[in-house]
Amino acid sequence: MAATKGGGEEVRIVDPVDKYSVLIVRGTIIGTGLLGLALFVRNSKLFAKFEHVSHIPKDIIAKEIELRGTVREVTPTGYLRVEHRPIIRLPRLLTGGSSKKPVGLLNLKLAGLDISQAGLSYVSKDLRLTNKPVFFTVVKPTAGNSDAVDADVVYKKTALGRTNLNIDLVRRGYARVFAPHDPIHLKALQHNGAYSRLITRLLTSEKVADRRGVGVWERDGWVESVSSLPSATGQIIRANPVTKLLILTYNVLRDLAAVGYILAKQGYYLGVALVQYAGAGYRRFAKAVDRLSELYSSTKSRRPKAIEKK
Repeated sequence: MAATKGGGEEVRIVDPVDKYSVLIVRGTIIGTGLLGLALFVRNSKLFAKFEHVSHIPKDIIAKEIELRGTVREVTPTGYLRVEHRPIIRLPRLLTGGSSKKPVGLLNLKLAGLDISQAGLSYVSKDLRLTNKPVFFTVVKPTAGNSDAVDADVVYKKTALGRTNLNIDLVRRGYARVFAPHDPIHLKALQHNGAYSRLITRLLTSEKVADRRGVGVWERDGWVESVSSLPSATGQIIRANPVTKLLILTYNVLRDLAAVGYILAKQGYYLGVALVQYAGAGYRRFAKAVDRLSELYSSTKSRRPKAIEKK
């Protein structure tokens, strides 16, 4: 706005609103952008930290996105309790610095494995995974445990090399793949592609461990084999069909002989009883004949006397 003074000099009047309008507009734009960025960071999965397995989005599981974290505990049952680390970590200044709130840990179970006691000891003691970084891919929820997920876990064995823990346990003979007749295992194979692909890799490693004869696939040495040869030979002979037939024939003949002996014994006792009854009957018959003879004799001796009297 301009005004004219006496003498023709022009005086310019500046509106305060016009002076700060540019700053207000720019500040509004910048503030809106920062607010949008804050909302994006807050809701983006790239910056999210999962403190429970239920917090892991389903699309991350479906897309088999690899997550990372730090092992804080290895339980005696083989579960890895992992502190998740976001895919992109923000500076502490933006996250509010350190917090006294306890950090939630994810319970990870090694997918597809039936781990032996030696394997559990290997994971909990020999590997010393506590406070070490790991990478894991969630395969499926753990059956019967809503607080855990089955995962394919990779750990750093050296500064430049990474080792798949699931495959490593199988190759060392510390674990074996679940049996095909397990209903939960079978259902997961049919409906979960990630699990099916993992099991294929594990079965290949299991064949290697079986050929090497390590861990649960360990076989007896030649000394044990030689010492067990007599018992093994005996088992082979006893399992032969011809041997089974001979044993069956022997058992049948033995049982028939036992039954024949019992029948003969009972027949002998029956014969003796019949002879005794026959003897007793014969004696009674003889006595009856003697009585009849005596009666006839006495009757005959009386008849002439009666005739003579007449």
